[in-house]
Amino acid sequence: MLCEVDIVDAHHHFLNLPDLAYPWIDNRPPALTALLSNYYDAARRYLPHDYRAQVDGIPVAASVACEFGAADGVAEALWIQQCADRVGVPNAFIAAAQLESDGLADVLARYRDLPVVQAVRQPLYWAEDPVKRLGARGDYLSDPAWLRGFEKVADAGLVWELLVYDEQLPDMHELIAAFPDTTFVLEAVGWPVDLTADGFSRWEERLGAVSQFPNVVLKFQGIALIFGTSLDAIGSWVRTALRIFGAGRCMFASHYPIDHLLWDSDTMVSTVQAALDDLSSAEQALFFGETARRVYRLPAR
Repeated sequence: MLCEVDIVDAHHHFLNLPDLAYPWIDNRPPALTALLSNYYDAARRYLPHDYRAQVDGIPVAASVACEFGAADGVAEALWIQQCADRVGVPNAFIAAAQLESDGLADVLARYRDLPVVQAVRQPLYWAEDPVKRLGARGDYLSDPAWLRGFEKVADAGLVWELLVYDEQLPDMHELIAAFPDTTFVLEAVGWPVDLTADGFSRWEERLGAVSQFPNVVLKFQGIALIFGTSLDAIGSWVRTALRIFGAGRCMFASHYPIDHLLWDSDTMVSTVQAALDDLSSAEQALFFGETARRVYRLPAR
């Protein structure tokens, strides 16, 4: 049964051009255009009022912005805090962190002074196919400096956003188990690299294995980008992911402005709701908002 819900959008971006520099816009890595041929149509100034206009048709009660590859992650976080203070958007921020960096402790200290910063992330996406490599390296988990950096993130009490493909998930188990008090948010439903029937089975198995760690939460951003926009395209993936993790460990997210290139907010929400039409009203409330409020420490309505 579908119901009216207050949405917490658990993942969207802002672009503060030209005030901040975004190297990926100038460098145009082929991995991004391989994802979406017109990906760079979203590489323009995108501020809180632009976001509000794009989600005007759905009941967004709060939102979580995510770093967008700015050259200076601290400057980006400072600007996001200003946005939150001035216009109330976003309500939380996922900041950038280079865990192997000698300056990580100073960066985390700066973030500690910004109430909006509740999580950090660093892309770990790596694959045999160079076009799929969205991370800088594929050996972070064997790098002692990176692992020491992760300890600093855990000590800071920050949420860690896990950016890996499904085929990398087995390698994450040791890290997740070593930090049971740290919340790991697995982005993009554990991004499957193979969308065939065999790929689906492998993704389902890997997702089931990582779901056994209670400190892992699943985020449903990039659904249109990865799977498509039709109910047939997303249905089995969305339903299976939610069945494995349960609504209390799943979070809806728009992934705007990128996914706005593919569907508007009304189509997005109605299609996802249709895929999950067997959820109870309580489960829909968890998936569309309450889980994100808990994970990102947002006040209850």
